[in-house]
Amino acid sequence: MAGTYYAAVEGDPLTSGKGSQVFASGHCGTITDESGRPRRMVFIGDPAYCQACDSQGVIIGGAGVSGARRMIDLVNGGRRQAVGGDWVSCKCPDHPRIIAIYGRRWIIRDDGDAAPSRARETPAPRLIYDEQFTLKDGNGQPLPNVRYRVRNGATVVASGVTDANGCTQRINTEGALRLTLEVDAHEGSA
Repeated sequence: MAGTYYAAVEGDPLTSGKGSQVFASGHCGTITDESGRPRRMVFIGDPAYCQACDSQGVIIGGAGVSGARRMIDLVNGGRRQAVGGDWVSCKCPDHPRIIAIYGRRWIIRDDGDAAPSRARETPAPRLIYDEQFTLKDGNGQPLPNVRYRVRNGATVVASGVTDANGCTQRINTEGALRLTLEVDAHEGSA
């Protein structure tokens, strides 16, 4: 179905009311919410709590976005990305839906079954990857002012000092690359 969809992330509520929310499982990426907090992405098959029926359910999809537009989690068995509008199967007779609030920086535009156009016949552009690392200590606190280098093999693709939130600069590549993050001693330590 044609439309705009937003990524679902841990903590997003359900239409079943206050206290209902989705949870992330497995090792997965994060999306930073509007307040700067990284939130783990959720996928079809991940759990959710429904306050209305006081039960744990599971995300089952159904938002209408085509499967080809959803990210595939190859690390955890090929799960498909959950988005706002996906249903949660719980004990409620009418399944609640996910309300995507915190992952709105990840947008999926689905043209649905629109008639083919000239633009669709042109080759797809190369994907541009835009990533950023966040350094944290063992307690999950950000590590500001840490020198780092990001390498692709022997080539340094980025270097600098983490910001106040422990973030590196954004790293743009024109394709998927295996990057290595090298960290120097924390500048505030002896």
